[in-house]
Amino acid sequence: MRDKNKTNPKKDKKEKMPVGQVLRYNLLMLGKIWKMAPQFFFVMIATGIIDGISNAISTVFTYKLFNELDRPDVTFGEITGYILLILGINTAILIFYAWYHQYYKIAADKKLQFAMHSELFDHALKMDLICYDDPQFYNDYVWAMDESKGRALQVMSDVGRIIQYLITLSTLITLMLQVDTAVGLILLVGCILNAFLWEFANKLAFQKNERVKPYHRKNSYINRVFHLADYAKELRISSAGENLQHAYSDSITYITKEEVANGKKQYLLAVFSNLILTAARYLPVIILLFKLYRGEAQLGGFVASITVIWELNWSMYDLAKQIIRMPDNAQYIAKYLKFLSYKPKIISGDLPAETLDTIELRNVHFSYQPVADENNTEKIKDTKCEEPSEAPKNSLDGVSLTIKKGEKIAIVGYNGAGKTTLTKLLMRLYDPSEGEILYNGRNLKEYDIPSLRGRIGTVFQDYKIFAATVAENVLSDTCAEADRDIVTDALTKATFKEKLDSLEMGMDTHLTKEFFDEGVNLSGGESQKVAIARIFARPYDLIIMDEPSSALDPAAEYELNHTILEYARDKTVVFISHRLSTTRMADRILMFADGKLIESGSHDELMALNGKYAEMFLLQAEKYRTQASV
Repeated sequence: MRDKNKTNPKKDKKEKMPVGQVLRYNLLMLGKIWKMAPQFFFVMIATGIIDGISNAISTVFTYKLFNELDRPDVTFGEITGYILLILGINTAILIFYAWYHQYYKIAADKKLQFAMHSELFDHALKMDLICYDDPQFYNDYVWAMDESKGRALQVMSDVGRIIQYLITLSTLITLMLQVDTAVGLILLVGCILNAFLWEFANKLAFQKNERVKPYHRKNSYINRVFHLADYAKELRISSAGENLQHAYSDSITYITKEEVANGKKQYLLAVFSNLILTAARYLPVIILLFKLYRGEAQLGGFVASITVIWELNWSMYDLAKQIIRMPDNAQYIAKYLKFLSYKPKIISGDLPAETLDTIELRNVHFSYQPVADENNTEKIKDTKCEEPSEAPKNSLDGVSLTIKKGEKIAIVGYNGAGKTTLTKLLMRLYDPSEGEILYNGRNLKEYDIPSLRGRIGTVFQDYKIFAATVAENVLSDTCAEADRDIVTDALTKATFKEKLDSLEMGMDTHLTKEFFDEGVNLSGGESQKVAIARIFARPYDLIIMDEPSSALDPAAEYELNHTILEYARDKTVVFISHRLSTTRMADRILMFADGKLIESGSHDELMALNGKYAEMFLLQAEKYRTQASV
């Protein structure tokens, strides 16, 4: 089978980013750093200035010291004064560096990381769910999370070093012009040649990283599967673990192949770079030795000049590295900004959601098809969730229905019928492709999304239990003292009270062992009850239960359903279920098939109709009779 993650080499060849765009991306990142951590930004720039001044002063003083030693009338006091001056400056700089690296930078670094990741987390919450179905967009998201803080610090550090080396070079070049013009030209040519080599090396590394990133994400997923308890049983009773190991092996093989191929190229570039660096370092020494031999230079001046040449050589070399790394940084920054520039299509309205009276669907169509984002053409033109190559099948196809306040509705149908999709549309996690959904006669899009979702309590079939306390899982928030009675009442209504009483720390018990060894792993049915308790903890108008009892036995299911209906006597309740025992309690049953609403009515009405619902109900009834007789 062809690996979809493998890339076309022709597509890996990216156009060279224009210099103006490189500068723009780096400046945009600097602007974000200034906004998030202005003091850190200022200190980093100041560090670059101090570095540059200290390097220049130390080198100039060294040069002057050796020149003074060549004077026949120099005194011990003059030499001592030079040395004490250099010592004092270096001591002050070392004290500053100790404060910066051992104290200030540690805290500032974490503050910047928090600010950048918080921005990414907030933006991720605004992203349309459809984006998670787009592998390329998801890759960019993972990349943004992985690279954001590191690249921000890299850009800021590079700017500081560029300032440092510009100060150092301006001083040293002026000094070297007084020593020998040819030496300065050799150093300059070596720097330029190395700059081209560094640019090419960074380009190769970036292209390699783009090719292997999906494989690293695949390996990260495989690692999670093997260490999460959720998958432990399936791995042990099937060959899934072996298949995942093969997939891991294939990924490692591909990554290794790419790393080795890139390593060979980087090795050759490093050899050429070192040869150029060596030539630029030693040719000036030979020139100065020749001048010393001919008596055109003094020994002290020669030794000092060698120190200056080496410092100048390294400074020019490192300056080239910082400048050449700017396009590399810009490539990563572009992905980070691309993610942040994404504008969701699910746009909140302004109206606060009033108490629910009716929800109406009018000729609603929906397919899980990412739509090209027309809003993101100003800064980064390709910020969108990619469209699939083939038009997907509609999950909902021309559905029209009305749900009134206080109704108890059961939505049934086989897998893929569109039941869960309907739930996501009502919550405005997606918008219809065609048609409209009306809340109290107004289009759902007119309402403020948090206000709307505050009226609708939902338990999804793929609910999640977080690594937090029982109370925090119920409230989806921190638990204040005033909330404890609410949590106890919600868990009681969800028939979790007996289990709650058995927990040593009660509602303060940590669920999962992710962070605490004393954490508790609940069974599937117990976890589901905690998830269900969430709808009892808030005064929702509409309660949607998507497969609410799939992990419960029939007796527990019956008890829970009656509890829900008793609690929600005056509320609107929508049950989505494969088990049709729930449907007898419903005022109305909606039968879905292939994304269409094909039957509607009470249990007795649909049984009399003798259609798809009756067929499905009789098949399940026969199964239960067969199980009971065994």
